[in-house]
Amino acid sequence: MLGGGMSGRLFTTLRDREGLAYAVGSFYPTRAGWGRLAVHLGTAPGNLARAEAGIRAEFERLRAEPVPAEELARAKRRLLGSHALDRRTNARQAFYRALYELLGLGHGYGDRYPALVEAVTAEEVQQVARRYLAEPVVAAIAP
Repeated sequence: MLGGGMSGRLFTTLRDREGLAYAVGSFYPTRAGWGRLAVHLGTAPGNLARAEAGIRAEFERLRAEPVPAEELARAKRRLLGSHALDRRTNARQAFYRALYELLGLGHGYGDRYPALVEAVTAEEVQQVARRYLAEPVVAAIAP
C-alpha cells in the first residue's frame, strides 16, 4: 500500500501530487524476532517537514479508512509478482526455503504464501496499521 513502486500511496502523494520528493518508498526486511517498516525519502531540506507530515498523514489514512478493494487487489498482485520474480533461480528458492525454516515457518511456507496474501482483507490491513503505525519513530539525515 505505502511503498509499492510508482503506484504506492507515498509515491503518488509525496512525489506526484505534492512534488515533495524525487524518491520515496518503503520496505519491510524479513527478520526473526522484532521487525521494522522503513520509509525512505529523498527530498530537499526545505521540504523535509512537509514531507514528514505527508508520511504521517498516509499512516493516519491507513489507520482511519479501510483500503479500497481495487487498491488492495493491486497491492496483492504487486506483492505476489515480486515474490515470484525473486524466486526464479534455484539458489533463491533454496535461500528462501532455508530462511523459512530458520524463522520457524517451515520450508514449504513459500508455497502457502500466495493463498495467505490473497486471504488478507481491508479490515485486517486497517487493524495492523492501527497497531503498528500509531507512533512512528522518525530519523532524518540531512546535509
